[in-house]
Amino acid sequence: MNTLLEEALNNYKILDPQIEFIRHNENETYKLKDTVSNNQYVMRRHKPNTDFSLDIFGDKKHSVDLLISEMNILKAISESTEILVQTPIRNNNSEFVTVLSDGTPVTLLTWINGNTVEEIELTDDILYKIGEMVGKFHRFSKSWSKSKRLHRYSYDKSLLIRVISKIKTGIELNVLSNEQFKIVENTVNEIINRMNELDLQKNSKGIVHSDLSKSNLIVNNGQITPIDFCLCGNSYYYMDLGSLFSHFDKHEQQSSIINGYKSIIDEDINAKYIETFFVFQIILYISTHIENAARWDWFNDAFNRWCKKFFIPFSNNIAFIIIS
Repeated sequence: MNTLLEEALNNYKILDPQIEFIRHNENETYKLKDTVSNNQYVMRRHKPNTDFSLDIFGDKKHSVDLLISEMNILKAISESTEILVQTPIRNNNSEFVTVLSDGTPVTLLTWINGNTVEEIELTDDILYKIGEMVGKFHRFSKSWSKSKRLHRYSYDKSLLIRVISKIKTGIELNVLSNEQFKIVENTVNEIINRMNELDLQKNSKGIVHSDLSKSNLIVNNGQITPIDFCLCGNSYYYMDLGSLFSHFDKHEQQSSIINGYKSIIDEDINAKYIETFFVFQIILYISTHIENAARWDWFNDAFNRWCKKFFIPFSNNIAFIIIS
């Protein structure tokens, strides 16, 4: 066991822990089991992998305020909804965030048993329940977010300005051509135009998850649990639908998700705005990985595919998502 992990464990009442490394992306993540009580936990040491940068958010390292707000969001979801989420565990000082001697913050959450959506066979019922869960989360957020001023990331026009500046460095790095960058720039300008339209709609923004990938959705006894709220923040609710559609790309899958969502959120859903945050997700991914793209053989082909299939049609207002 490394010294910092041992230091982190000393701040919690976990007896004779079994430790399993899970992954290292935006966090270094471990599964812990208290072998006396058999309780299981997730411990996150909030230090991003060198391939993952938070600079675009203006957060070179995870701030304590950001993490406290994430813990409070999870606590509120757990207390105010029927959604099963990982709940935060306080340390020996009754605090949600532990700061280690090297300055790295640590948080502890309950463990959720089950399989990720990417590990199981997708059925209409599962997809419907995914949409239903997101609808319940948004219903909660629409009422809860109004009275809260949380220190969280914002997926907004200001972020897009930083995103486009970051992607432009790809020209200097010989990752992108001027023509490729121009396509991205046109796409970002159209995203901003559509955000301006959404700003005219009542109650269009609040706390969103922002990263609803298949690996962040757990199936537990038929119930869908969203995990990894580390990148949650303030944005338009369509952000989560765009996130889902970027991972569930078949029309039948998307229709089932929307049917589940609309069973909770009785509003018209416009595919135009799902497309907006679908391409936002891809562009955000490019901006956070542009410095690594030069050593990825697949990047240029992927980028050209994104341009042809999504960015150019989007900029020209040609629909590529149809919902029914």
